[in-house]
Amino acid sequence: MDAFAPYEQAEKRQKLAQSRVLQAEAALREALTGLMAHPQGRLLLRWLLEECRCFSALNLEDAPPGADALRLGFTEGRRYVGARLLRLLRRADPEYLPRLLNPQEDEDHEPDHP
Repeated sequence: MDAFAPYEQAEKRQKLAQSRVLQAEAALREALTGLMAHPQGRLLLRWLLEECRCFSALNLEDAPPGADALRLGFTEGRRYVGARLLRLLRRADPEYLPRLLNPQEDEDHEPDHP
């Protein structure tokens, strides 16, 4: 057995894992491109960004005592998901985010609110 075999195997595993990450990112970028191609897909992405609260501050004034840490943890987790989505949008195409933030975009497809 080669004395360097464990190191070579670790390197091969690392390269394989890195390749899988790159393939997954490419698949996600392709999925975003598909969503951006349709008004309903853009509506879904806008909704996700809004739900993740990436562009709003957390107000803890009305929170019950002791709930601050829990609420903050939950909110930061949600923002983390939103930040990942924003990064993926930017990597897929730098024009996607400005297009999503355009208030006139796809207004015919916005759901009616009673």
